[in-house]
Parts: sequence; C-alpha cells; structure tokens
Amino acid sequence: MPEDAPLDVNERVEAEWVEETTPFERVREVMKRTYDPQPVSDIASRARTSENTARKHLDQLAGEGFVVETAIPDERGACYERSSESLVLEQANRIRAEVDTATLTTRVAEMQQTVQTYREEFDAESPEDAVLSNSGIDTETVQAWQTTRRNLSFARVALAVSAAEEDLHASQVP
Repeated sequence: MPEDAPLDVNERVEAEWVEETTPFERVREVMKRTYDPQPVSDIASRARTSENTARKHLDQLAGEGFVVETAIPDERGACYERSSESLVLEQANRIRAEVDTATLTTRVAEMQQTVQTYREEFDAESPEDAVLSNSGIDTETVQAWQTTRRNLSFARVALAVSAAEEDLHASQVP
C-alpha cells in the first residue's frame, strides 16, 4: 500500500488509540477483557507494545491484584488473565453505582428467599446437586438458580464494600 494511501477505519481507530494512550493504559485495557490465560506475546500484540513493556506492566497489574500470572503446561513463559477478585469488585462497584443501599438490601433478601425456595423445592443445596440427584429440575430452572446465586454473591459483596466504606468514614469522624 502506498505511504499516502488512506487508512481504513479500523487502522485509524487503532492509530488514535496508540497515540492517545500510554502502553500501561493499553495493557490494562486489553486485560479488562482477558478472561483466559494468555501469553505475554499475545497481550503485547493486542496492546500494540513490546513484550518487555507488556511484561513490566503486567507485573505491576499483578501486584495490584488486577491480573494473575498463571502457567499453562504447554506454553513457554508466563501467561496472564484478569483476576476473579477484580472482576467481582468491578461488578460490585457497578451495582453500588446503580442501586442505593436500602434497595440493594431488599433485593438481597428477595434473592435469599428465592434460593431457599429452590433448595426446598428440589431438596438440594445447589442447582448442581439437584441435577445430580435426578430431582427432575429442568435446564431453565438450573440456569435461573445459578444466576440468582451469582447475582446474590455480587450483591452481598456490594453491600459489604458499602458497609466497609461507611465504617471507614465513621472512624474518621472526630
């Protein structure tokens, strides 16, 4: 392609991204959407930076708890993926931004009741146990129960973070 040929839209967006962000910001952005272990070379390529630079920033992100370093038996070198803790906190903070504490407390109670109803109806502690015990639970109900448990977990974390912040602020008041 001639040097003065116009870039396509994707190339322009990528060029702007590289120009307007630091390598650290690009590595972090790539890792926000990396849920499976990826080698440093792939992360560096996606972040449009060198492997050494990517590795330096990945080490920093690992120190902050944003990513975890893993080893895959057939891969050479370290791999990185988004840490589950950072995903949970991100979701909890999203919930806190959208729902006030009183409403969230009510929703937690409702979800707890829903989970308890499932347990009683299928005489099982979890949807997985219900499936294993051949309780006649259908796929849609299994998915609804799993979703309710997941949402309940996120909501509980959101409430815990809110309570911790309130306690922190209360302890700072003279």
